[in-house]
Parts: sequence; structure tokens; C-alpha cells
Amino acid sequence: MRGSLVSGSGTGARQLRGIKASLSLITAQTGISLTETILNDYLQLVWDNTSTEVNAIYTDMYLKRKISNFTAGSTKNINAADKRLIAAVDVYEADAAKLVKLFAHRYVSISGTDTNHGLVGINEDMFKIAYLRKPITKEENGTGADFSGGNIITELTLENAHYHAGFWADKHL
Repeated sequence: MRGSLVSGSGTGARQLRGIKASLSLITAQTGISLTETILNDYLQLVWDNTSTEVNAIYTDMYLKRKISNFTAGSTKNINAADKRLIAAVDVYEADAAKLVKLFAHRYVSISGTDTNHGLVGINEDMFKIAYLRKPITKEENGTGADFSGGNIITELTLENAHYHAGFWADKHL
């Protein structure tokens, strides 16, 4: 019988657990269009269940553009002499989360349809790379006049300091 790929048994390789698998606050609202109220509800979900706030949101370009169109009751004033119109929002502030950085990421939602858009919101301070094998070693494969080749050998995983330190929301329009 073959061992599980995540157990690290002698018959199977260990795998790095991804960030989505590290989060317990998951919501899938099939066919729901993302609104500012829904985004703020996600931020409050983390606030209510932890002693931390979301400080980064990763999403595909479709939802990043949708968030950039949120008005939050604000008015944009621009200098008429400036020939630029800036439509991007890179930092979002809400009651339940201050200074949330927004990142467009290609691989947050992977599906065969154009209607499966997702968000991952985390507190980046709660996540780090934990090395399981130290020291990190380099195995030389060969050298030449202008290069040296080799492999870096280590084992690592994603360490999550609190399993409610973020949210994963999927299937938005």
C-alpha cells in the first residue's frame, strides 16, 4: 500500500501545503457578485475570529479591477494640468482592517470557466517559511568559463501562526 503524499512516508514525497489549505475561514458563494459590503464582511470575519487584521489581499485581475471601482463614498480630485487618470486602488482601508495591500495574482483562482474568481486575504505577519532540513546545501553539477551549475537541497513548509489569520473566498462573479 502506498503512503500518503503529504505524510512523508518512505514511499511518498512530502508536499508543501499551500496557503488556501492553511486557512480555516473559507467561503464559497457561487454566482455572487463581489461588492464592497461582501469584502468588508470577509475582513470582519478575520477580525471577529482572531486578534489580528488582514493586511494583504491576493486576487485575480478581474476582482482587482472590481475592487478598484469601489467608491467607499469618496470623491477623487485631480489636478487638471496632470494628464493622467489613475483608476487603480493598491491599498484598501476598512473598519475591520487598516491599510490592506491589494495584489493581482494569476493563480488565486484556477478553473476552466471565467466565472470562478477568488480572493485570499491574510495577515502576512502570521505566515513564514519554516525550514525542515538545515543546513541548506548546494550540490555542484558542473562549472564552465561563465557559469556554475548545481542544485539547492532543502525541505521547507509554510508555517501559519494562526489558522484564522486570513480568509479564502471563491466563486465570485
